[in-house]
Amino acid sequence: MLFFGVLSILLLTVSAQTVGGNSCSAVIKDTCASKTLTNSENCNAKYGNIDELQEKVQEYINANIQKSFNFLLMSTYFGNFFESRDGLKGLYRKISDKSWQEAIELSKYLAHRGSVIKLTVNPHNQVDDSKYELNEVASLAKALEHQKELADKALNLHDKALHSHRLNDKNTENTIPQRVNDAGLAHYIVEHFVEPLTESIRQLAGYTNDLKRMLAADSYPVSVYLFDEYIKSAL
Repeated sequence: MLFFGVLSILLLTVSAQTVGGNSCSAVIKDTCASKTLTNSENCNAKYGNIDELQEKVQEYINANIQKSFNFLLMSTYFGNFFESRDGLKGLYRKISDKSWQEAIELSKYLAHRGSVIKLTVNPHNQVDDSKYELNEVASLAKALEHQKELADKALNLHDKALHSHRLNDKNTENTIPQRVNDAGLAHYIVEHFVEPLTESIRQLAGYTNDLKRMLAADSYPVSVYLFDEYIKSAL
């Protein structure tokens, strides 16, 4: 008899805990009901320190979009009837498409981390198409310069993701900065940007130096034609 009495008390206790406000589902329900989903601390996809790094990530998205248009202009220039360099045209279009796609993927990654995308480009970063009417070797040098700029920005973003700081209290002076990091973002940047850009920079540096050596033989038209055909076959 005593056994059944104790068992009944235990069952009533478990039932009260399940129905009561201390259950996991009840806590989540109360949290989501009291706040909007966007501003909720518990009902969104944010984790880590993506809030502190969001602005830097968006700046890098914008940089990739800008470089994509830069390379598209270079591709268009060498694809016209006067220049007719299908190799360089294809090379620059390939790099342009790659930068564009990476900007999309990084935007998706930021959205998956619960952030809102703001695609804004500063006026002084607008593309000037007059800068891309270059000869073959000068265009390769410009392409190499663009890729190095993106690589430097990627390394800077990676460094920010590993060694960023924030103050404990914005309203309190002389507070000690608190180190925060986001290893997930740092890994993503290395895998999707730093490593591919390293290979692209090596390739463009090789193309630039090879063409410079070929032009030293005083046979510019033939050298450029053969070089362009080689690039077209390698794409």
